[in-house]
Amino acid sequence: MRQSDESLVEEALLRPEVFAELITRYQNKVYSLACRITGDAEEAKDLAQETFIRAYTSLPGFHRGARFSPWLYRIATNLSLNYRKRRREAVPLADKPLPDETSLSPEEAVERKESQERIQRAILGLPGLYRTVLVLRHVNELTYQEIAQVLEIPVGTVKARLFRARDMLREVLRSERDGTSI
Repeated sequence: MRQSDESLVEEALLRPEVFAELITRYQNKVYSLACRITGDAEEAKDLAQETFIRAYTSLPGFHRGARFSPWLYRIATNLSLNYRKRRREAVPLADKPLPDETSLSPEEAVERKESQERIQRAILGLPGLYRTVLVLRHVNELTYQEIAQVLEIPVGTVKARLFRARDMLREVLRSERDGTSI
């Protein structure tokens, strides 16, 4: 049976080498989150590493009874948003692995890749507060409550931002498809 994140945190306080298991569990998700918020694949690697360094040094302050993943994502989100504030330019996002790509014809694979790139560009074009909530919900698959914890905002605000982000994304994609500008 897999040990819970929270019990690993407790154990890591006594035996630091145990923290490596948490890194293994979350490194891809933290990297993906940083990459999608910043739009910079190379910088996302550094931000993911910094996230784990900060998480490890902050372990003694981790609240017992709290879930580890929202706490870790809050660190990654804050670091990524701070990076975006310092740097306004963005580079293309790293591709999210596509499920079952081997069963696609070459034409379908190209079409899927182009569609994914269009969506990623549209997400990068969203204002930061909408982009972040969208990434946390649909890429990292956090609940509304977990997003509220990560961003330290009310659940109602999460729902409103997510609704607005989806609406903005839909409009951008629709206008691109129709060849009109917003």
